[in-house]
Amino acid sequence: MKDLIDFGTADILFTDVDDTLTTGGRLLPETYLALCRLAEAGISIIPVTGGCAGWCDQIIRTWPVKAVIGEGGAFYAERTAPQTVAWHFWENEAKHRRDQQAILDAVSALQLDFEPKLATDQSFRFVDVAVDYNQQESLTPEQVKAIHDPLVAQGFSVRQSSIHINIWLGEFDKSTMSLRVGQELLGLDVEAVQKRAIFIGDAPNDESMFRNFPMSVGVANIRKHLPVMSHQPAAIASQPSGLGFAEMAEVWLQHRT
Repeated sequence: MKDLIDFGTADILFTDVDDTLTTGGRLLPETYLALCRLAEAGISIIPVTGGCAGWCDQIIRTWPVKAVIGEGGAFYAERTAPQTVAWHFWENEAKHRRDQQAILDAVSALQLDFEPKLATDQSFRFVDVAVDYNQQESLTPEQVKAIHDPLVAQGFSVRQSSIHINIWLGEFDKSTMSLRVGQELLGLDVEAVQKRAIFIGDAPNDESMFRNFPMSVGVANIRKHLPVMSHQPAAIASQPSGLGFAEMAEVWLQHRT
């Protein structure tokens, strides 16, 4: 990793959350400390997650972050005052809510020999629909495909995180919203964002970020997904999940000093 990424030129961090920052669903002390140290070093931290709006509200209010992108790029949230959060949607909230209902109807109409279960955080989502395949439920690859393929055929965007199948309508993903945040919040054009940002992730739904951010890192648990990924990280940490994130942060901080 040290030889492949020139951390010294970067001052922006886009980071996935599930199984990149979290380890077994928990945020380890050393991972949170790494986030704090990066923020103290002047790095703008922006989590980019498939996680729900409710989770994003907690993150933006309590973590040392500049903004948070949620539900796979559907929106970003920023603090505009110590206790005030502003939400910026890809389109507008009312349309996203209508689209969300159309997705729920499509999932309910699937002709399957098993019952797909929505993620337990679905009621806290503004835009997308998340089907649980690897959090509290355990679906086989064949069952995941049986959900994925007919929804894609109907025109929905479908991505697989480490725990959920995320489904949405709209021309957004993690990468497009990250670039928008760079322009709207940081005042940088696309080329400048790409030159100054590091991305770290762990799953196939991070492919758009690996494609558009040359300085990218995967935590070690991404290796199991590499055979099905067309766009892969430039470097891979030796440690998995939150420990891999802390490893990346330590190398970055060494470069900065």
